Formats: sequence, C-alpha cells, structure tokens
Amino acid sequence: MTTFRPIILKCPQCGTLMSDFELMSFTVHHAVSWSDGKNDNGIPDEREIKICAVCHLPFWKREATLPHDPDWDVGDELGGALDIRDQMEPFDDGWQEFKIQFYSNLISEDFAGDDDQEIYLRTRLWWAINDLIRYHTGFGKPKSLQPLTDRIKQYKKRRQEADKRLKLFNSFHQMFGHNLDRLIFLTIKNGDVDLLYLADMYREKGDFEKAMDILGKYEGEEKSIYQAMKREIRRKNGKVFPLS
Repeated sequence: MTTFRPIILKCPQCGTLMSDFELMSFTVHHAVSWSDGKNDNGIPDEREIKICAVCHLPFWKREATLPHDPDWDVGDELGGALDIRDQMEPFDDGWQEFKIQFYSNLISEDFAGDDDQEIYLRTRLWWAINDLIRYHTGFGKPKSLQPLTDRIKQYKKRRQEADKRLKLFNSFHQMFGHNLDRLIFLTIKNGDVDLLYLADMYREKGDFEKAMDILGKYEGEEKSIYQAMKREIRRKNGKVFPLS
C-alpha cells in the first residue's frame, strides 16, 4: 500500500505557497536494478527539485518545506508545485534530451549548495544520458508465429531505433565523461564508498583496468552483482546494464 503525507512548500524566490506530498510507505511488487544505481521499482518519484507554479524557478524541496503541518482547509485551495515534466508541453518529443539539458543547466548554474546536492544532480544527469540506451540495449525476439517477412521488418525497425538512440547517446560523450569524473571525485571525497558502484563509474568511463582494480578490493556479499560487473569489465562493455 502506498501512502502520502500532504505538505506545503514556500518558493524561496517569490514566496508562493504550494501543495505537495511526502511518500510515507510503499509496496514494491517488481523491481529492476541497473548498474548505475537506478531502480525501476514502481515507487512514485519524489523529486528533490520542484518548480514554482508562479515564477517558474526551480528550488530544492527540502529547503522549501514549511516546518509545520498544513491546515488543509487552506491547503486544498493551493495550487500544486511543478516538476521537470511540467516544463514540457504534454506531447512534445525529446523528453530524454530535455532531462539531460535540465540537469546540465542546473549544474552549470551552481544550483547545488553542497556536495550532496551536486551528487544528486550529477547522478540524475548520468541516469538521464543512460536512459537514451537503457531500455534499448536489445532488439527482442520477434514472435515465431509471425510471417518471416514481418519478423524481418520488426527486427530492422528495432535495429534502426537502437542505432538512432546509440548515436544520440554518443553525442553526449564529452558531457558524460566530464560528469562521471566529477561524480567519482565527489563519491570518493564523501567517504564510505560502495566499491561496486565506483567500479561501474570507471567501467562506464571506459577505464576498464581501473574498474577491475577497484572491483578486486570488493569483499562484500553481493556476489551476483560482483560477478556481473566482472563479466562486463572483461568484455570491455562500457554501457549500463540491468542487474535484475
């Protein structure tokens, strides 16, 4: 069961009051984990960054939450805070590229006030670029009952889509590498490093020797993840891949 707690946010820029929510409990029925740390678990996305419904400037949700419970006789009359999806027209194309540019702009504008906030932004930028190929790493298997000509057409269409997304992914190569360099620095600086996570950063940077060196220091209990990471490093695969 998923439950929420209503909250009220106050825009730090213009002082507008807006309604929002905090996730209190949830039930996961199915989850897919990825090597870059992203999880597709069906939990409603509580984005840390909100956008004012009046001045349309972004702000950190935790810094804008009022310290007291809202009076919902008043709260029900408030408009809701916006988020990144509200910045696009409902049927616009280019959602993935928009996310990439959104987080990249916040980073370049020094929106993060500390290391934790910068890690949040750079992790979302990492995920956003990987999303270009995350769900298109395979072509699938056409249904065997389909006519051969239909299966060939289906395969070609999927191949063309995968090639298109890979080309777009590669166009962000410089941004991707620079972002990972900074994220690696911040992760190590922050201490208590997850070696599997750090090894994946170096793997996706293409530094397979360093990735294998870090992986060799891992002594944890996540043996299946360790073996999967080792396999992909040996294959010199620098792309995100599913862990489950």
